[in-house]
Amino acid sequence: MKKNNAYLAHIIASDPGGMRGDPILSPKLSDDPENLMLMCDPHHREIDDPAKIDRYTVDALRELKRANEERIERLLANPNATPAHILRIAAAIGDNETAIPLRDCIEAMRPDFTPADRRPIDIRIRDIAQKDSDPDYYPVVIDALRKKIEREIDGRFADDELEHLAVFGFAPMPVLMELGRLLPDLSAVSVYGRHREPMPGWAWPNDREPLEFTCVPGVPGAKKVALKLSITAGISDDRVIQAFPDEPISIWEIRSSRLGASELRNKDDLSRFRELVGKTLDAIKDQHGMDADLSVFPAAPAACAVEFGRTWQHKVHPPFLIYDQVPEQGFLLRHGIGRPLRSVQAAS
Repeated sequence: MKKNNAYLAHIIASDPGGMRGDPILSPKLSDDPENLMLMCDPHHREIDDPAKIDRYTVDALRELKRANEERIERLLANPNATPAHILRIAAAIGDNETAIPLRDCIEAMRPDFTPADRRPIDIRIRDIAQKDSDPDYYPVVIDALRKKIEREIDGRFADDELEHLAVFGFAPMPVLMELGRLLPDLSAVSVYGRHREPMPGWAWPNDREPLEFTCVPGVPGAKKVALKLSITAGISDDRVIQAFPDEPISIWEIRSSRLGASELRNKDDLSRFRELVGKTLDAIKDQHGMDADLSVFPAAPAACAVEFGRTWQHKVHPPFLIYDQVPEQGFLLRHGIGRPLRSVQAAS
């Protein structure tokens, strides 16, 4: 026979002399549902333990009540949806800035996911003084990104506090690739892309024929290797060669069957891209060695940049440098993954 061990606990005690009691509010809120929590016997005793009064304050208990009621509301609204924490990263690209509205994130996640917390994990780097064209921009932004991920995500994944992560990003390619590298290489991460047509938003439209991605290998033998990501636009070999004058280079390419900023519209397209990235990095390592001097030249949607970073494996694939397109200057070296910053600076 099961016993009902649930108790109605007061946030502000019903007795002014009780735990968290108040001479005015205690009698006023004694029967107010907003001041009550349904708790099991052990936790009821714990929150009223005088030794823990500093931990279980009125504000702390109200926050626990709010979070639990919000979680129950979400589960009842869509009991089959997986709870997912929202990660937003927004940065200026040139003179262009964008916000990522929370409602757009929630809409994009449906029906597979429901927000695990109405307060997203935000990485705001739009207010940094430097622009992405400044030499000091990337060290500052990358350092802030790493600290935020370590503080907000790494430990929570390890402690099973994060069941799933929904990623929404608008930032320069090197920043998004670094973000992908920092995220766990698990199925518990879903990456979303911004779409401009027919209506601006982040939900996958799934309204066009699937994209096909192909890998065009480079010539064997060279230790210096360039990998072009031609997804939103084609990248001519001449533009790559300009970054390495007077050096023999093997140029590889991952190319989309349709080029354009609005062509990546199906969730499965992103999965196929990620799969081919892994195979391409494996092939580059097999042909040129783990010590290959690899550089990446992206012309790709933000979601592809994140997935590229997630696919790269520290002990499996060669480290690489990231070149980003700068108007009227061509591709410039911006960041290195798997290589110390001093080697990136020396390469530039």
